[in-house]
Amino acid sequence: MCARCRRKACSGTKLQCDEYPFASTKEGSTKGDDRFSVRLIDGADNETGGRRLDQMYTLNRILDGDAFYMKITN
Repeated sequence: MCARCRRKACSGTKLQCDEYPFASTKEGSTKGDDRFSVRLIDGADNETGGRRLDQMYTLNRILDGDAFYMKITN
């Protein structure tokens, strides 16, 4: 689970645990089935990504339980 990733992060670094599928989704790391990917990334990048994901939910009026498709591009 992502908590294991967070424990591995070295204190004093600017790294944070990031997961895919997003923890905020039903398929995400909080589901408990260990079918996700985690990686330590730059904390500022992780926080920016989280804000953008929240904006996407809001701007597209995605509510809890709504299905949506995420296309990842460069």
